[in-house]
Amino acid sequence: MKQDLDRLMEERNLDAFLVLGNSTGNPIMNYLTRGAHLERALIVKRRNGPLTLIHGGMERDTAAETGLRLIDRDAVYNPMRYLQEHGGDELAAQVAYLADVIRDEGLQGRLGVYGMFDAGAAMTLLNRLQAQVSDVELVGEFGRSLFDLARETKDADEIAEMAKAGQLTGLIVGDVQDFIRSHGVRGEVVVKTDGEPLTVGDVKAFLRVRALHYGLFEQGDTIFAQGREAGVPHNRGTESTPLRLGQSIIFDVFPRTASGYYHDMTRTWSLGYATDEVYAAYEQVKEIFERAMAAVKIGLPCRELQAMTLDYFEAKGHPTARTHPGGHDGYVHSLGHGVGLDIHEEPRLSIAPGNDTLLMPGHVVSVEPGLYYPERGFGVRIEDTIALQADGSVLNLTHFPYDLVVPMG
Repeated sequence: MKQDLDRLMEERNLDAFLVLGNSTGNPIMNYLTRGAHLERALIVKRRNGPLTLIHGGMERDTAAETGLRLIDRDAVYNPMRYLQEHGGDELAAQVAYLADVIRDEGLQGRLGVYGMFDAGAAMTLLNRLQAQVSDVELVGEFGRSLFDLARETKDADEIAEMAKAGQLTGLIVGDVQDFIRSHGVRGEVVVKTDGEPLTVGDVKAFLRVRALHYGLFEQGDTIFAQGREAGVPHNRGTESTPLRLGQSIIFDVFPRTASGYYHDMTRTWSLGYATDEVYAAYEQVKEIFERAMAAVKIGLPCRELQAMTLDYFEAKGHPTARTHPGGHDGYVHSLGHGVGLDIHEEPRLSIAPGNDTLLMPGHVVSVEPGLYYPERGFGVRIEDTIALQADGSVLNLTHFPYDLVVPMG
């Protein structure tokens, strides 16, 4: 949580930090500004000091909504002035600007640098900046960074925002199911009123419209994969594929709110009827899903949830990521992951070496067991997103039934 920033800075021996970049596609900037839409912003913080936002003058009203200490960049650090002073050299101008901010804000010692930036541009900029400032050591982190850990636990406002996203996502999924069921069937193919097949692309186009209707944003990467494609966990589904009866469909949808928070849910459907093989696999996935959901509690090592899932599937005779590393059949991934301003973030429900994370209040995680057999023409997965609350209870943020078969006609 944001309240942990000073403690985490002290643990990392950081005296201050900078966050660079636009807010769009920049989860750390988004996190600190409460989803404000800003261009070329800069956030500065000394340990035990306030968060300071340096923003463009045209965005002053938006900046004021963040509740941060504000500096109008155009008034104090005018970009045109820096360009004029450095003969139009954008790199030199940017380095001079950042050096002035470091001086004016009294930043010294170890200065963490964060935010989304082109890797090559960031390397060039920060190397040049380090050569210009002698009172600070620029520090980058790899792996579980200061902000990974801060964002890993959500406060009550964040969980409320994510609960809203979950409720609306369930409505979208229901609308998609109703849309499919409103069509006819010819032979084994779902058809539109003009007799043409209803396709995966048609379903996704409808989904995008409904997401906007509910105020959510779907970025074109929803998984709606049928048959063999459902057997490849992240195959998004070929848009020209006609919907057919009796084939498993993995529907994994993860829209986000205007403030940037995601919801993540998956349902497996089979239109009209399910084959015995798909039904049997689905019942096993549903059983371990229910066991895992019941096992979730504060203080439980994240790796234990994955271990129990591996044990279950292996006892049922399926290959897993533990028995067949790198394999493509059976249970091939971890049980889940954190959800927030990124669709995949900490913590991880994984047995990966070094994962010693315990479930704690504020964690929001997906629980998503699945079985995949692409050469046998199917895959199944169930996924809900849950929040662990301060009182120890588990709040399921996903609201939609688990029925495998979708009646048609």
